Amino acid sequence: YRRGLYVVLKRGSPYPSFMNFDASARMACVVRRSRSNTPLQALTLLNDPVYVEAAKAFAKRIVVEAPSHDLDSRLQHAFRIALARAPRPQELGVLKSLWETQFEAAKADPKATNELTTGFELPKNLPSAEFAAWYAVASAILNLDECITKG
Repeated sequence: YRRGLYVVLKRGSPYPSFMNFDASARMACVVRRSRSNTPLQALTLLNDPVYVEAAKAFAKRIVVEAPSHDLDSRLQHAFRIALARAPRPQELGVLKSLWETQFEAAKADPKATNELTTGFELPKNLPSAEFAAWYAVASAILNLDECITKG
């Protein structure tokens, strides 16, 4: 009876996020699933609690594991973790601009910054505004098409 319950619950009603990313019905095996790119997928990647927590954890990892405190080296480190390659100069420039913009916005709105970090343990000596900027960068990297899809 437990197996029948598993089939109904796990296979019959998959996680909603999986459906947005073209998951198969799971009642039968498929060789290759179809791929699509829809606005609903982008909305899921930016707002689903699982992906938000993943971006926060990635931001924390960037700060903790980076070889130095230099912005460029941290950005390169983040890129290597997520995409297994070094960023091109223009990509590095865009991410640097994003980090600076988000850092200034986080400093200007401490209430929103505190809401972002509520219930999340920040690394020692890391201001919440700086973490918010790293969160924005981490979320952007994790939402790159190259990071989401293979091939």
